[in-house]
Amino acid sequence: MKKVLNFLFVALLAIVAFHVSQAMGLGADGSGDVLLGVFASFAGLRNISEQKANPAGVRRIGVVGVSDLLPTKIDWPSSLGDTPDFTTATMEISTACPLVEGKTIAVIEAADNSAGFTFENQGDRYYQSYKHAIMFDIAGLSKEQSIELAKYVNTGAIFFFEMMDGGIRVFGTKLSPMVLKQKGDSGKKGGDKRGYSHSADNDNYLTEPPYYPTSLALPGMLSA
Repeated sequence: MKKVLNFLFVALLAIVAFHVSQAMGLGADGSGDVLLGVFASFAGLRNISEQKANPAGVRRIGVVGVSDLLPTKIDWPSSLGDTPDFTTATMEISTACPLVEGKTIAVIEAADNSAGFTFENQGDRYYQSYKHAIMFDIAGLSKEQSIELAKYVNTGAIFFFEMMDGGIRVFGTKLSPMVLKQKGDSGKKGGDKRGYSHSADNDNYLTEPPYYPTSLALPGMLSA
């Protein structure tokens, strides 16, 4: 009886192995495409080179509403599809921001040392995605600022953060935009920071924020 059970167990393992090999595209001789081959191998991860500056902070912020992008472009920037706007191999966008004719990028003048961003991959294994977050302050509580900031209410936008080293990273996409939250503060005494604080975050992304190259036009922020 024990020998019969052992035989059945081995036979069951053989059947499972056969079906697994078929699902992975393997032939009887072990040839074929292995699904595991699509995964990239780890490479050495190093710090920035010595004797090279690594300045923190943000120099400029650009913003455009998703309503100002061409309606023919379903999503931007996207790493999906046959003609992606960027890939994880380069993390650099290859398709210029698809602005409607006559539209430009608006530049935000943030208060000194207030602009920044963060990103993180979060969640358990097999459930991870990237979360992006931005923040900046605007000094003042004028009527003109109030009128301009009203345009951001319930509006999706894409932000361009130019870092101190010149690199520009893009936050938000047409289908998963950033929605700005704002808070006004009068301050309580002289020297307090009187103005607006802004923040936005979204956790629907497949990668870190991609880079926008200076070789692509970005009207209002970069020349061609």
